[in-house]
Amino acid sequence: MKRTPVYDVIVIGAGPSGSIAAALLNRRGWRVLVLEAQQFPRFVIGESLLAHCLDFIEEAGMLEAVQRAGYQFKDGAAFVRGPEYSDINFADQFTRGYGHAYQVDRASFDKLLADEAAKQGVEIRYRHRVLGFEPVDGGARLTVQASDAEPFTIDARFVLDASGFGRTLAKLLDLEVPSEQPVRIALATHVTDAATEDAFDRAKVQVIVHPKHSQVWYWLIPFPNHRCSIGCIATPDFHAHYPADLTARLQAMIAEEPFLSRILVDADWRSPVRQIAGYTAHVRAMHGPSFALLGNAAE
Repeated sequence: MKRTPVYDVIVIGAGPSGSIAAALLNRRGWRVLVLEAQQFPRFVIGESLLAHCLDFIEEAGMLEAVQRAGYQFKDGAAFVRGPEYSDINFADQFTRGYGHAYQVDRASFDKLLADEAAKQGVEIRYRHRVLGFEPVDGGARLTVQASDAEPFTIDARFVLDASGFGRTLAKLLDLEVPSEQPVRIALATHVTDAATEDAFDRAKVQVIVHPKHSQVWYWLIPFPNHRCSIGCIATPDFHAHYPADLTARLQAMIAEEPFLSRILVDADWRSPVRQIAGYTAHVRAMHGPSFALLGNAAE
């Protein structure tokens, strides 16, 4: 007997692309299930939105909730290298659209979007990891494991992979291909800065290039109440010259950059520094029978 899929679409991952895609499909009458491997809230980087992101958030019926959350207003981006400074403003545009965005701590932002999708009727199961994908008549069958429970299978007409750097389907279906880009390591954390309000433009993400090494760059993403996301991206060879302790390493890297050193003097470093390595990859296909890849899962 043919097994009828319980769900029209299963979305892997409850991050922004997954929650928004699920909400949009739900609004069109499709029955959607979101499977998220982690429990929200959780730490993740990628905290500075582009203005066009608001179009998708609005279409998914989540913009009012985002506006009420009190995230840092963002009107553009600034670029710094030594004494050189340049910036762009989102309002200086040639097409119609939003002239601003927000800078968001992803722990609360991702949970907010997922909660809004759930309020609209999307079913979300946290701590459910997808272990297998099998094409079947009329769709696909996923093997799923919830926490420490026994694996089980579930069918859908279509599967969207929004698992981000986890790249669930790319790995299960052997779609990954090596990137031509050199391997890089990112260090990231949140700090509380003690800078004055006029020390830099808090409405812009700050992208800073190392004064001597053009392939090394930093970010500074301001949040409300003087909280900031900071990080540095460099090759493993560059990292090898610095302390093994991640906090000491990031602090030593920042000490070499005058702009950040000035902004972060007397900063409170209570949050742990996290390391992300080897995150750049390509895929040989972004879609196939009964599946498609979204967001970072499609890189």
